[in-house]
Amino acid sequence: MIKIVNGQQVDFSDFRFEKDNTRNKFDNYSFANSRAITKSMLVWWAFNNDNQELIDINSIYEIEHIYAKKRHENEPLKDAKNLESLGNKAILEKRINIRASDYKFTDKTKYYKGFVNSKGQKKESSKVYELTELASKPNYDFTESEIINRYKLIMDSFINYLNTNNLLK
Repeated sequence: MIKIVNGQQVDFSDFRFEKDNTRNKFDNYSFANSRAITKSMLVWWAFNNDNQELIDINSIYEIEHIYAKKRHENEPLKDAKNLESLGNKAILEKRINIRASDYKFTDKTKYYKGFVNSKGQKKESSKVYELTELASKPNYDFTESEIINRYKLIMDSFINYLNTNNLLK
């Protein structure tokens, strides 16, 4: 901060990450919802999408299991660890997360995209672009292979981000 305040060049040359070691640590890390890095990574991922618009700072966002825990009870994943994988999580508005929490993906899509209820009330869509995009795919179901592929995409993108910002050795 002293360098920034004094208008001096700032770099992180003494704090760069080793690519394989960093990736290995992430691959073996448990992204529990209670850990701040989980939400931080999910917010980074959401805003890594060029189509993601800024969201209201006053909105409350929680961590959503795209493949619901309740669904896992009825349709168990081959590897139960995938339920808590970063590839199965996204940020989602609290007002939507409460209603969408225990549904199959095909049922969650209406909450992600927004809908008009039986009383004629309009329920707004999520402001998280990725979720509305996934929900708009015809005949799409978020499966275990999607969790695995999405995790790989998030991690590959993050390592690339570190590299682009000269934070890898």
